[in-house]
Amino acid sequence: MMGGTTTSSPGDQRATTETTSGTWSRVAGRSRRILGEHAVETLFVGVVLLGFIASPNFLTTFNVNSILQQAAVLGILAVGQAVVIISGGFDLSVGSVVALSTMVTASTIAEFGLLSIPVAVLAGGAMGAVSGLAVTWARIPPFVATLAVLGIARGLAFTIDNQGIVISDAQLVAFHAAHVGPVPLVALVWLAIVVLVHLLLRFTRTGTHWYAVGGNLETARLAGVPVARVQLKAYLLSGCLAGLAGVLFAARSSSGSPGIAAGWELDSIAVVVIGGVSLLGGAGNVLRVALGVLIYLMLANVMNLVNVDTYLQNVLKAVLILSAVTIPLFVQRRGQARRAS
Repeated sequence: MMGGTTTSSPGDQRATTETTSGTWSRVAGRSRRILGEHAVETLFVGVVLLGFIASPNFLTTFNVNSILQQAAVLGILAVGQAVVIISGGFDLSVGSVVALSTMVTASTIAEFGLLSIPVAVLAGGAMGAVSGLAVTWARIPPFVATLAVLGIARGLAFTIDNQGIVISDAQLVAFHAAHVGPVPLVALVWLAIVVLVHLLLRFTRTGTHWYAVGGNLETARLAGVPVARVQLKAYLLSGCLAGLAGVLFAARSSSGSPGIAAGWELDSIAVVVIGGVSLLGGAGNVLRVALGVLIYLMLANVMNLVNVDTYLQNVLKAVLILSAVTIPLFVQRRGQARRAS
């Protein structure tokens, strides 16, 4: 020590460096954990920013309402699909059930008026019951069972009228066009269903059983969970919600069409995956599935606004879905490896 100046020893410098390194390591680990836990929300914000930068029309009232009206139909479909996947299955019939529901609505509304809505929902529920019984009672794998119901529902839709039916009921059309303030009424219906199913999953015995069966079916059975009844309820709910989605689509298009919604079963699975639901079952949150629906539709909307080629859009959507599946698995495996070491 000379002239009031102190010098640190090499040991002190190493300790300081190690402390700084440890601090940065903890910060990085915490950031990765937060990002992993809120990946869906982060992606949602990122897509909104992308749309804002890409086109001045993205956040206009007209465009936002258009996205919300599309989201209402796909979103209701996705809620049912999410419940089935959480409970350990999946439902390939939902697109065809939507088509059947539009035809039931269109063919009965002249006679029953708005009472055709519960009739169409019950028709969807009947298809869900067939899927559920095939999986639980006949013990047919969900892929085969719901693929068969896909064919049944689509065939019934074409049997009602293979050309489609125009809907002239003013009340149904007005229902789809109605707004509460600036928000489309159908979007509020979707939001209400999301909240109700979220509460059902989180705070009821049925919801707990869905997670338990999806997480480990045999363990749930040994714990006394009525597995068959629980799975049947999931498919029933999916069918009913697909029926309601069909009603909203019929109101939007003012028609029933036996050929619509082809491929929607894959879209519904895609948005569920983007929303963070595990395809292995037993984990997921329908609030995040709602964000997944918006992410999927906003991305498609942005690509349309900037005139991206249709075929390239399909490629980019597939990349998004692949990323949504693989990134959480990668983060999970890294975390397991880090804990093991």
